[in-house]
Amino acid sequence: MDLTNQNIDKVVEDIRNFFQKAGVAPKDVLKICLVAEESLLRWQEHFGEDKDFQLNMRKWFGAPKVTIRLKGEPFNPLDNELEDDSIFSNEIMQNLLHHETASTAYRYENGHNELVFASTKERKPLKIPGGSITVAILLAIGCSFLIGYLPPDIAATLLNVVVTPLLSTLMSIIVTVTVFMVFFSIVSSICAVESTSTLSNVAVPVIRRLFSLDLFVVSLTIFISLMFFPVLSIEAVGSLPDFSKISELFLALVPTTFFDAFDNRNIPQVTILAFLVGICITTIGNDIPTIKTIAIEINSLIFKIMKLVFGTIPLLIFLCILKTLWTSSAAQIFSVWKILLVDSLVLVVITLIMLIRLRLETSMNIADFFKKILPAFVVSLTTGSSSAALPKCLEVSKENLRIDEKFCNFAMPLLLMLFSPAKIVQLTVSVFYVASVTNGHIAAAELFIIAFLAIQMSISTPSVVGGIAASFSIMLSQMELPLEYIGSLVIVDVMTYNLFTALNFIVRECELTAAADKMNFLNKA
Repeated sequence: MDLTNQNIDKVVEDIRNFFQKAGVAPKDVLKICLVAEESLLRWQEHFGEDKDFQLNMRKWFGAPKVTIRLKGEPFNPLDNELEDDSIFSNEIMQNLLHHETASTAYRYENGHNELVFASTKERKPLKIPGGSITVAILLAIGCSFLIGYLPPDIAATLLNVVVTPLLSTLMSIIVTVTVFMVFFSIVSSICAVESTSTLSNVAVPVIRRLFSLDLFVVSLTIFISLMFFPVLSIEAVGSLPDFSKISELFLALVPTTFFDAFDNRNIPQVTILAFLVGICITTIGNDIPTIKTIAIEINSLIFKIMKLVFGTIPLLIFLCILKTLWTSSAAQIFSVWKILLVDSLVLVVITLIMLIRLRLETSMNIADFFKKILPAFVVSLTTGSSSAALPKCLEVSKENLRIDEKFCNFAMPLLLMLFSPAKIVQLTVSVFYVASVTNGHIAAAELFIIAFLAIQMSISTPSVVGGIAASFSIMLSQMELPLEYIGSLVIVDVMTYNLFTALNFIVRECELTAAADKMNFLNKA
């Protein structure tokens, strides 16, 4: 083909598509295209537009290679010293010729000028379901077998001097940071409401519905959990409840001083304080506008700190599972199937109930409902991330389910924050499971604390694989149960994370549609 501008543009585009499809790094593709275009333009200027050249693109053992050949006298287009009026300076050309995974070369052979562009296929990181959490679990299992071959005294020293102290330290750090995250997360969420009128007209009805659902989910979970883990302790069958213990539990929610709640890392007390502070800031926000901004900025800072601390979760899980496998019997280890069974059973029952409720309240056909939400369901199932699926969820809710856009933009984020049935189920079941395997008992009055903690921690738990580990630690520590079983709980979380995220999506869409219908934000036309 001739060295015309049209042919040069077409060749550069063909080279771009060839290397992109081969998986070459985007930066290298851009550099190769710039060098190819500049080289062809220099040949055009030197040899003329009528000069023919050949383009050859092929792969050698999976590696892409492009060769441009032009017959004539030797002329290296990569050498800037040949032309004083080049578009690219010598420094720029040298930078363009520096590739990470590719190479560009000129040679003159058998009367032909040749430009050769070659690259290796871009190496993509290996994606493992669960990521570093899965790696930590597999390493812990492997190390537990290796430790079995160590002398008993060395193994005991390793357990008591290294594993246990390090595990306790990490757990203490995570719990401490989580306490502050819970406080500022609740405060900033309340501060995000523009005014008290907005809070009362739209937010309050939605929030009331969500907390009612939270109570329903946790109550159903407690009921089913007791069927599999009968750890409830009732002093006298048929006797009246001990109201003194119940009143003591609720009075314990009030801290003696503001700092006692943080010092004792008492999550229920911190939550009560957070609600009071958030409401106070919202009330005076019009008079002192900067106070809301400060609260929200502090929350952002705490989340950044939390993100750094949560980088240690794989190590925490590794140590938890290693200690569990090291100190537990085979029967205790394999009893995790009970957690998996109860978690899945409760969540499936909740999903079915929400679908039936949707049908009764809106008269919507369930088959049509599933067809409409299927695109977002697939994203939730494959990514295991509610945040990643949020744009698709909003699109499905607005366009397929015909829910008012303003209501979707407000209610959907609120659903993600305040209503996570899978987390409520996992946190509640964890308490009954650990109490069962440790032959512990749970008093009837303590069920209120379990329900309160499960709802509260489900709101503050980060939506990442293994992020629930810190919430497990708080739940167990508040109920004075051993923390060694967190490893088993996290294994189940990794196994079910994607599926539970997808089921969460179905339940939330049911509630969003029902709430929109009740508040006249659903277009049934």
